[in-house]
Amino acid sequence: MVRFSILIFFVFALALSNPVANELGKTVGLLAVENPAELGFDPVKLDNVFKVQKKLISDKHAPSNVGLVVRRGKVVYHRAASSSMPHDRIISDNTVFPIWSMTKPITSVAAMILYERGKFKLDDPVSNVLPEMAAVKVRTKDGELAPLAKSITYRDLFRHTAGFNGYEGLYHEDGFWAKTTQAKSLTVIIRELAKKPMEHQPSAKYTYGMSTAVLGRAVEVLSGKSFNKFLRKEIFKPLKMENTRFYLTKSTRKSFQPLSVFEDGNYRAGKPEEDELPYEKDSSLYLGGEGLVSTLPDYARFCQMLVNGGSASGGEKILKADTLKLMWKDQIGNIPGYDDQKNGNGFGLGFYVLNDFNKFGAEGVFGWGGYHTTHFWIDPKNELYAIFMCRRYPYNGETLKQFRKAVYESLIR
Repeated sequence: MVRFSILIFFVFALALSNPVANELGKTVGLLAVENPAELGFDPVKLDNVFKVQKKLISDKHAPSNVGLVVRRGKVVYHRAASSSMPHDRIISDNTVFPIWSMTKPITSVAAMILYERGKFKLDDPVSNVLPEMAAVKVRTKDGELAPLAKSITYRDLFRHTAGFNGYEGLYHEDGFWAKTTQAKSLTVIIRELAKKPMEHQPSAKYTYGMSTAVLGRAVEVLSGKSFNKFLRKEIFKPLKMENTRFYLTKSTRKSFQPLSVFEDGNYRAGKPEEDELPYEKDSSLYLGGEGLVSTLPDYARFCQMLVNGGSASGGEKILKADTLKLMWKDQIGNIPGYDDQKNGNGFGLGFYVLNDFNKFGAEGVFGWGGYHTTHFWIDPKNELYAIFMCRRYPYNGETLKQFRKAVYESLIR
């Protein structure tokens, strides 16, 4: 596996004439310009990736956005496009994004660290460490409450087959999600979630919800550390992810990318309450499914570790390569409810798995996205990863579809 020395961004030849792109890289220094052709990319076609980023803006699929492509540990592409909207902001390496559900893969890696240490097996009952999970009720078709027919397992939490929702209602409505945004403690909100009737029996169906938050709470009990401290020690520190956390500081609030809300055919500036999570330093609401903020350079370090087969930049092992292979192996099978099954795709332990990706000369591609239109994917066969970040509500899937298509069209070998 390619070992990735500290990820530093640069502005390569295609971006030199672009003032927005020139903003990138200043905060962490510059690398010598790499020739994209040496890494199997057509430099001319790579310029089309930037055209796609700008078109996403003109078509109102995205506000200001940034794209990154790294292959074999070297930056192939790194450019930002600006919307020029008054409320929007030019993106730099210091820009902080709420990564929402891109927290889930980090939590899943954290849990698998403990799996490797023998703290649990995938089909162990989670109630072994969270007793409240044994008393969860399931709402039947006739509206009655029934006990669990089988235990909720760690595998259920990873692949979202436990039966938990928890995302009902918007932040300002009468629902469990509003209760979550107002909570101050992970321990308390998971206990509250356990009192809420589940959608179905464990393993009966895929239901996207707060299962990964439950997994984060299990990590706390299994490790004897707060989830925040566990992540910092086991993942963020060895990967040098210095700007990834569950809260915003005074300085990082100034770098927090403004939210653009698409409404009635146009964008407007997001309101402070539409951030939904308060990101307060004194809160212990360490939501493993959605709670982190991060920067593009930080998340890139996490992605490079995945491409490296679990190794940090300095060679320290976060996970074994075989463990990662298990994580991006389909765990859904014939269980209904996962929308992408119709495309032949699956869901692993914390990641989607794209089984139909051969049209791009790739296989085993896995990744995930976030609520405010961020996403990433890992391509082990081609030893590359890509990240796209902006801040748009509601989530827009065209950003992933068009960005990924442009990236692979520029890959020539």
